[in-house]
Amino acid sequence: MGAGTFNKQTGKVRPGTYVNYETARQDLLKASERGTVLLPLTLNWGPVKEFITLTNGNPDGEFARLGYSVYEDDPNGSTLFIREIFKLASKVIFYRLTGGVAATASISGLSVTAKYPGTRGNAIRIVIESNPLGGMNIKAYLDTKLIHEQEGVSTIAELAENDFVVWGGDGATELSASAGTNLSGGTDTEKTNSDITQFLDDSEVIAFNTMCFPFEDTTLQTALKTKISYFRENVGKKVSAVAPLFEANYDGIISVCNGVLLADETKVDPVKACAWVSAADASAGNTTSNTYVEYDGATDVFNKKNNEQTIEAINKGQFVFSVVNNKVVAEYDINTLVDFTPPKSKDYRKNRVRRVLDTFDESLQLNFPPNKFANSPEGWDLMESLGKQIIISFRDAGAIKDVDLDNDFLVSRPESIGDETYINIGISPVDSAEKLYFTVRTR
Repeated sequence: MGAGTFNKQTGKVRPGTYVNYETARQDLLKASERGTVLLPLTLNWGPVKEFITLTNGNPDGEFARLGYSVYEDDPNGSTLFIREIFKLASKVIFYRLTGGVAATASISGLSVTAKYPGTRGNAIRIVIESNPLGGMNIKAYLDTKLIHEQEGVSTIAELAENDFVVWGGDGATELSASAGTNLSGGTDTEKTNSDITQFLDDSEVIAFNTMCFPFEDTTLQTALKTKISYFRENVGKKVSAVAPLFEANYDGIISVCNGVLLADETKVDPVKACAWVSAADASAGNTTSNTYVEYDGATDVFNKKNNEQTIEAINKGQFVFSVVNNKVVAEYDINTLVDFTPPKSKDYRKNRVRRVLDTFDESLQLNFPPNKFANSPEGWDLMESLGKQIIISFRDAGAIKDVDLDNDFLVSRPESIGDETYINIGISPVDSAEKLYFTVRTR
């Protein structure tokens, strides 16, 4: 936390409360929804290179394709990422980067194959028991959890499809009792840079707000910046990304430089902390800042920084965790932009300002699709009327200020010819009061 006195000319770097002592003795509108995080994962179960959606209201809704409850830990720490994201985000879309070999078993002519490749299939166990009323009862367990059950079946052909295993063999073969047979031979394929770049390419068709990119490899981070820049500046997708220790110098990317310690002593390093930061960014609206937002469940900071180190990190465009009033908080809601040359000023480093601009852009895209208006005086009047409504809604929400309704949304009529319409817009985003300078005069 920043504190102490201040100089009016130079200001301060860290958010805080600064005090000087001096003597005085001398909606009808369409709006985009936020809260979705995109997450690539190294999983040992589930469909490969597919996007799967989990919601905060039903976090275990895709147990059959994740292979774990989000409340239990997997070997790769993937469920930790999901848990930390759901502390703030409403939705996470995850993507399995690589596959492997599916586990199998053979039980007296019945072949059993895990539905998905990976080592998680090795935890599946098949039990076949006699049914007193005839036939056999068959059960499948994942660890100790019952994942499939069928009673009174006699032959392989009678076995039902399910979400975890695929039955095989001659359909006429009768089932034999088995006290418990484990599947085995499931393996995982190590991820490569090409798997991750494919994820970046595949993400172009997915609607999300913030991408969690938990990779430190500099080649991959360069690819991330290229892709996010392409999304924002060429495709019109106003998305952002969070990566660890990445001096990207770009307002669409947030860099996490330290982490936190959770109450159960779990160490959330900068790579893992990208999960919480991406959720914080994705869920924040255009009238909120994440500066000093508390990290739920954290008891201390991992790789804590002193005052000078924090200032250095902020000047490098890094997202820092600090302890303030015995609470772990996000120090300053900034992105990695550090080169403040036109057309981007210092204001663009603030994520709240970026979210104002991004959501305004999204509102324009939602409300001004092609072929909605005639490119004529009557159509221009309708455009200006709708544009002013958007500006009013942003002003009334507290996202922009200094509104001039007569001039802030105008169609350039001489330039608008054929199927091309030119519109000039002026807005002034509102930032949060994050550096407070008090002058106290003693008498």
